[in-house]
Amino acid sequence: GINAEYGDQIFFVKQTKILHRTMRTALLILSLIAFVALVTSQPSKPVWPTSFSASVSVRHNDAYERHGFFRWFYDATKGKDRFDGFREWHSEPTFVVRIYDHSIGREYNVYYHRDSVSCYTHRINSTIPKPNFDAVRYIGVALIDDEPTYHWIEEVEGRTVQYFETIKYREPKRIDITNRRETRSETWIFHAFDQCAQDPELFDLPVAIRLTCNSV
Repeated sequence: GINAEYGDQIFFVKQTKILHRTMRTALLILSLIAFVALVTSQPSKPVWPTSFSASVSVRHNDAYERHGFFRWFYDATKGKDRFDGFREWHSEPTFVVRIYDHSIGREYNVYYHRDSVSCYTHRINSTIPKPNFDAVRYIGVALIDDEPTYHWIEEVEGRTVQYFETIKYREPKRIDITNRRETRSETWIFHAFDQCAQDPELFDLPVAIRLTCNSV
């Protein structure tokens, strides 16, 4: 009768809920097993990307060094880096584009200040972190901004470099550089990372700026 059919429906609903809970529990257990297996195994060494764009902040322990936030573009085929960000110039915040042409060892700094543009070029005299990972050691897993990362370390001649890459995509998450001889350290934090080919025109100065760029 009606009561029997209603009872069958209640039984079916209860069994369905039990089945769903069992499936969720099983999936959770499988996910935990997979994660534990992932973080306890020895990963292959990292590989620095050949082209990317990223949002990066840099912190220094030196009070005279500027902390910074900028966009970083890189293309290994062109041998060029580009950094876009603000910095103080003539006591005012100014938008600056820096282009490093490694094929000729030149750096170009373009300052966009209100209605004027100034460009200066000189030999590259700064270091951009691009680890080759030949001598890195795997330390284990670390959390950076609550995201699981592989933790690598390299110690060479008084300098220690720690590299953290995301487990999911094997992309840079953070680089710590410590120079014990000079008691200096800096940290590069990657807030966004897009590993893809870059527009070649990003690395070329506009003709008018290139023709008026001052060599210093």
